[in-house]
Parts: sequence; C-alpha cells; structure tokens
Amino acid sequence: MQFVKTNALLLALVAIVLYQQSELKEVERTLNYIYAVVQTNNGDIQATKEEVWALSDLIIAVYEEGAEEAEEE
Repeated sequence: MQFVKTNALLLALVAIVLYQQSELKEVERTLNYIYAVVQTNNGDIQATKEEVWALSDLIIAVYEEGAEEAEEE
C-alpha cells in the first residue's frame, strides 16, 4: 500500500511540475508579446523624436533667416 501512496504522490508532483511548466510557457509568450509591443512603441517614439528635431531645426533656420534680413534693413 505504501508503494501505491508513494507512486500517487510522485504522479501528483509530476502533474504539478507539468502544470507549472505550461503556466511558465504562457507567461513567456505574454512577456514576448509585451516586449514586441514595447519595441514597436519605441520605434514610433524615435521616429516622432526625429521629426520634432527636424521641425525644430527648420524653425530655428527660419528664425535666423528672418533675424538676418531684419539686421540688413
């Protein structure tokens, strides 16, 4: 009878380990999805940042050009 109890306990432990492994796989998939979204957002942020810098450079250039023309007058 002790043999059956021991085997039942081992089978229960194996079942728990297998369940936890499947849960870990699901967590891993979720984390990979979150990472992909974060990377995409990071790319969008970088593109927006570059556009803002380009626009800032353009505004500065127009301002400086206007200041030079005002000095010439």
